[in-house]
Amino acid sequence: MVMLEPSTAVVTGAGRGIGLEIARQLAAAGHKVLLTDVDGDAAERAATEVGGGAWSATHDVRDPSGHREVAAQALAAGPLAVWVNNAGILIAGNSWSHSDAEIASILDVNVRGVVAGSHAAVAAMGAGGGAILNIASLSALAPIPGLAMYAATKAAVLSFTTSLQGDLDHAGLQIRARALCPDVVSTKMVTDRVADPGAALLFAGPRPMDAAAVARAGLELLESRQIFRVVPRWRGVVARTSDAAPSLGLKAFALMRGVGERRQRNHR
Repeated sequence: MVMLEPSTAVVTGAGRGIGLEIARQLAAAGHKVLLTDVDGDAAERAATEVGGGAWSATHDVRDPSGHREVAAQALAAGPLAVWVNNAGILIAGNSWSHSDAEIASILDVNVRGVVAGSHAAVAAMGAGGGAILNIASLSALAPIPGLAMYAATKAAVLSFTTSLQGDLDHAGLQIRARALCPDVVSTKMVTDRVADPGAALLFAGPRPMDAAAVARAGLELLESRQIFRVVPRWRGVVARTSDAAPSLGLKAFALMRGVGERRQRNHR
């Protein structure tokens, strides 16, 4: 009997939230999961929680060489089947109020991190194939006042992913590139903004989604022919409607922002 080497999976930003839930579900599916995070202690705790041979690495996604090192670690443990670019940061407020350092950070983490991670994954998977999941956001599809820089980076992630799939198809590589665009998710990145006026739109809509449900949607997308998916799907329809008429959409978002600000005050 030939014993097949178990496949590996990499999840960035896996110390908590969506990344941790994705790692947990990948492990349950039989993958050996490498959880990475800029907070190495959080990644180590998360890997212990996931179990099933999962392990961790301290990883700053702003460093392209770090992605290649993580890919090498994963390959040393088995063929790389899945790479999830989940790490991201959110900075709220009027776009012109952000410092140069803040702008550089959100671009480096949310965009360059996804690009570098995807490139490392493609090189590691090669002709053997695999799947790349990039975590974008519903904000990639519509104007989000107060979160202009975050929305811009997530729009870049969505555009990059769809174009990446075209490049992979052209090269004849059996690698699937997918982008998940969830609405607001109940994670620390969101709850930490409850007193931040710039983040009011995060609290204006329906109740935030559960991270485990979002993770399930992401893994289902990896097996789908869809290149990107909005969860919940009906929110994508609403976002596309507002994007079709930006001036009207911005007026609606102004009203929603007021709702979010009132909800924020109630949480204080």
